[in-house]
Amino acid sequence: MDLKLLIVLVPVLVVPWIALYFVLVASNKRVISNFKKLSEKYQLICDFSKKVGMKTHPAAEGIYRNRQVKIESVVRDSIDGKNVIPHTVLTVDCANSDNFHFKVYKRNKKNSLNFSAGSAMIDDNEFDDKFIILTNSPDRIKKMFDFNTKFKLDQVHRLGFNGLLALEGNRLLYMEPELLSNNDAVMRLELVMHELCDIAEIMRYN
Repeated sequence: MDLKLLIVLVPVLVVPWIALYFVLVASNKRVISNFKKLSEKYQLICDFSKKVGMKTHPAAEGIYRNRQVKIESVVRDSIDGKNVIPHTVLTVDCANSDNFHFKVYKRNKKNSLNFSAGSAMIDDNEFDDKFIILTNSPDRIKKMFDFNTKFKLDQVHRLGFNGLLALEGNRLLYMEPELLSNNDAVMRLELVMHELCDIAEIMRYN
């Protein structure tokens, strides 16, 4: 290979990889920092030992509002099942003795076609235009998703919600793509954590 061509090609090929390395390092530091902030704010215990490739996949757990909560970084199938990517997952323990379940997705053109036939409506046009709810008890969902719940979920939507809220067995969960690397993601997670604890409390008496 011509030496001049080699001199030109080496920077072109190497520099993007160096830039990517520093981007990944910076992103990793933000994820760790955000987990530390959450652990201090909510008195959670953090674990930074898990790594996937170059990325640290932290976890934090503890008791918040008398409930066991856990925030973790996992690699799993995307919501549409097309990719395997990192996710942030929040779980809140709850009492659920009658097999009640639901899933809440952000509404878009694609999933509207897939889910609308079996979805539950809250009879609030603004809310129903933003979210799709699948459940085995539409009447119970309507009672549970009161003004306060809808208001908080609307805030989560405004902050870029693109994941899944669900009740599965004895746990309420929130899952969104990517790790906890920016302020909006942290704010979404905190809002959802407060709301899931509210829902868990409602379920104690209903």
